Amino acid sequence: SRLCLCLMAPKQSRAPAGKGACRRSVTVTAKAAPKATVARKRKALGNVSPAKGSAPEPDAPRILLGAGTPSQPGGCGMLPLHDGGQLPVLGFGTYKLKDDQCEAAVVAALRAGYRLIDTASIYDNEPAVAKALRNSGVPRGEVVLETKLWRSKHGYDSTWKEAKSSMKRLGVDYLDLYMVHWPGCKKGWPLKRGTTAPKDWTPEMRVTGTWRAMEDLYLSGKVRAIGVCNYSIRHLEEILQNCRVKPHVVQVEIHPRLCQTELRQFCSKHSIQVQAFSSLGQGLAGLIEDSTICRVASAVRKSPAQVLLRWAVQHGMAILPRSTKPERVVENGQVGLVVLSSQQMQEIDELDEGRRVTWQQKDPDEEE
Repeated sequence: SRLCLCLMAPKQSRAPAGKGACRRSVTVTAKAAPKATVARKRKALGNVSPAKGSAPEPDAPRILLGAGTPSQPGGCGMLPLHDGGQLPVLGFGTYKLKDDQCEAAVVAALRAGYRLIDTASIYDNEPAVAKALRNSGVPRGEVVLETKLWRSKHGYDSTWKEAKSSMKRLGVDYLDLYMVHWPGCKKGWPLKRGTTAPKDWTPEMRVTGTWRAMEDLYLSGKVRAIGVCNYSIRHLEEILQNCRVKPHVVQVEIHPRLCQTELRQFCSKHSIQVQAFSSLGQGLAGLIEDSTICRVASAVRKSPAQVLLRWAVQHGMAILPRSTKPERVVENGQVGLVVLSSQQMQEIDELDEGRRVTWQQKDPDEEE
């Protein structure tokens, strides 16, 4: 059925300007989530959600992302979110870390002063992150936990169910930041040829199903901020043209071989913070050994890794370095003490080749 989706909350509970409410109305082909389904999902997550489409009541202010998070090590600060929350500049990535190795690395990061931990359901390490948080001695309220919805779980009901499952695995009753991991569905191995997960996938599901659920999770108070990963400008425009709450954060691959300048400018225009992953290029891009990076590192008396991380920070991005070596964890956390000159920044910018090193070098914009 064709529905005209009003992209502002009802007048009596509308979010104030600048708080993330999208202000355009568009017509899309969609099937509204049944009220009974919405109520059932909210009850499963604590039955604290306001009516669908409404903002939190003024006399019950939202606890914002980053509230209570102390200052970070090495002079790293916070980035403002469009609803008044804050995102730590320095985070710790856990991709490919498993079990005891993951637990030890996360404990080392938390004890070194990191206050944002990035994980995902597909990483299969949320329980290890939970154990690390319990054993670190750092209060839950001081840590920003972010996790992601896997691409096979697109859809309204699936998004609610997966959010609940991630909370259970992480041992928490709310998520600080919940993100959609990939703009498309799951295809290829181990699925049969020509099939997808979810089976009823259509590109419209990104907004009419998945993002609707993300908005409701945010409005329920069970998720303090919402975002997307690996989305192109086109994918972000889809959301902005059809949303009630726009993304707080977009997490994408960015390093000097892939500067993504146009995407970063687009996000800045729309008050969406950028969180960079693979800042060191994962080795494939040869950044650590690059002569320009090494020359700049020598000039500022820092490591090539610190220079690469600082380059991202000075461009206004949040970062997610990862290491299993405690000394490297500490070194990466010192990025706030590094300062690059405008000339050094420009020299590093000139390394851009538009070269991807993750997701088998696939451009997410190829997703319909």
